[in-house]
Amino acid sequence: MFSIKTKNVLLILIIIMITVLAVFTPAANVIYTASKPSLRLPIIMYHHVLKDSRKLGKYTVSPKEIEGDIIYLKQHGYTTIVMEDLINFVYNGGELPEKPIMLTFDDGYYSNYVYALPILEKYDCKAVISITGDYIDKSTEEGDLNPAYSYLTWDLVKELTESDYVEIQNHSYGMHEICDRKGCAIMKGEGYDDYSKKMINDIGRLQEVIEGKTGYRPTTFTYPYGFICVECNKILKDMGFLATLSCYEGVNILTGKEDELYELKRFNRPSGINREKFFNKFNK
Repeated sequence: MFSIKTKNVLLILIIIMITVLAVFTPAANVIYTASKPSLRLPIIMYHHVLKDSRKLGKYTVSPKEIEGDIIYLKQHGYTTIVMEDLINFVYNGGELPEKPIMLTFDDGYYSNYVYALPILEKYDCKAVISITGDYIDKSTEEGDLNPAYSYLTWDLVKELTESDYVEIQNHSYGMHEICDRKGCAIMKGEGYDDYSKKMINDIGRLQEVIEGKTGYRPTTFTYPYGFICVECNKILKDMGFLATLSCYEGVNILTGKEDELYELKRFNRPSGINREKFFNKFNK
């Protein structure tokens, strides 16, 4: 049996231990939360897809190159996601795969439908296609589709929105050009109100047309040519866009904050480059 003095010492020690735990446990939780690993998200940017090797280049790749890329990514544990998955992760606490990656196609080429879609279906992968309204209008009116130069039609856009493999996003209606204005960036000396009206009339118009023809409203804006300005960012947020895709190069480091969904970085995938060398960029 313990003596009274020993019991008192033990009691004091127990009280001290409880006090220490009560004081430092919250701090330990804060440290754990702060050191929680962030999410690394590489995004690949494709454009045109052609079989003719003479026309391959910086913005045109072959179907074999896309298929090889997807095989490589699967072998290295990557799982494709689209913007809906990423937005759900940030806003609703949705889950993402351990090694997510995003495949994006800009402009809305018909070749994406002819060559890329069957590869996505074959390997059960998803991709984002950002369309330009003027291009889709012209292709729809002409009707004579050729994968070498045509763009999607509105019927094909609707078909793709109903697919399990493609997500459609907004790439502007008629601002995919470099003239007095570079893409959708504000021009020197242009007033904010005038600029805002032009943005809403163009980008907002494409939102309405896509929704009217497909029932789906895009959540993400893809900057034409990657031209970005502070004013543009603010207007897009006010219009309700939850994310934007840029042409800045790098891996996105995401911790779940809403602002991290804007100006997402991407790696342009040119033809002819060594695949191992290209994908090693993800590790830098």
